[in-house]
Amino acid sequence: MADTNLYVDSDSKLTALLASIATEPALALDTEFVREKTYYPKLCLIQIATPKLTACIDCLADIDLAPLFNRLFKADCTWVLHSARQDLEVMYQQGRQLPHELIDTQIAAALLGHTPQIGLQDLLSEELGVDLDKGFARSDWSRRPLPEAAVRYALDDVRYLLPLWQILAQKLNVLQRGDWLTSDCVAALNTPPVTPPLTLCTRLRGLRSMDPQRQCAALALVTWRERFAQSLDQPRRWIMSDELLLRIAKSLPENLESLQAVAEMPRRLANRSGHELLAALQDSDGADQRMLIETHLPPKRPEKRELQALHERVRARAGELGLHNEVLATRREIGEFLVGRTSGRMDSGWRQAELQCLLADHPENGQ
Repeated sequence: MADTNLYVDSDSKLTALLASIATEPALALDTEFVREKTYYPKLCLIQIATPKLTACIDCLADIDLAPLFNRLFKADCTWVLHSARQDLEVMYQQGRQLPHELIDTQIAAALLGHTPQIGLQDLLSEELGVDLDKGFARSDWSRRPLPEAAVRYALDDVRYLLPLWQILAQKLNVLQRGDWLTSDCVAALNTPPVTPPLTLCTRLRGLRSMDPQRQCAALALVTWRERFAQSLDQPRRWIMSDELLLRIAKSLPENLESLQAVAEMPRRLANRSGHELLAALQDSDGADQRMLIETHLPPKRPEKRELQALHERVRARAGELGLHNEVLATRREIGEFLVGRTSGRMDSGWRQAELQCLLADHPENGQ
């Protein structure tokens, strides 16, 4: 690969870059952003690589990025990323679109037997014998000017992605797993780039032990917190911690006095938003809300022995395929299957085919 490094911080440089990548069918991409003090990620850099160049676009410079997004979101442009989830989110916030085609090298690696969450540095070391500097992983990417070494670090995140993808693609083809990758990358693109409140709610620790009324109250509070955090562009944890949210949901306060009496309730939050919180709680326990909770949070747990037995069978099948078992099915997905709540991963595509024999003798199969 030619070692042509470009730092793009003007419209003229961006125009030249776009001319250079105009006919490239696949672009290696990465982003650098900051969000420690904001709800929305603040995009600082976009890195792009082709077989002929690597480029770092300074998104904080005085540049019109619209032509870049027009190129990136064209139907003939495939994005090659590693661990794409956060990059897709930040790019969606900018362009309100997702790419038409995605190749995630972390997903590809997992389908070849690597650990599911393998980092780019480790994967490059194992597959290409390339060792990257990890020293700038926690850089403040909003700092200007950026140190030259930080820019090199950012460029290295895309410099080797296309050669890496070529190797992974060859191995997937040998194993006839190219369709597996396509299926999983399509699923990644179909996942909402911003996590919905209902999903955030079902992740709350302790929610399952609450009764339906209080679960609905928690969902209402999560939804309110998301809207409020977005309006202020502040992290949700700055608005209200998960622990406080669950305490409010459990106590179901009906007035300001009882809301203020909730343990560790900040006076400022109660004074500023107390009436909104009470209104959210008052409207929380409807038939639609209960249906959402019931659909996404199974009311019963699988029998422990049955869960362990099926988990071991899935683990054994994954071993035969040379995969980590959670790539085939996570323990949570197996548990949901056993209570009749199959996930999209287990009941469709290549996973359904690989698990069919294991699940056929369970009455929950097909529900």
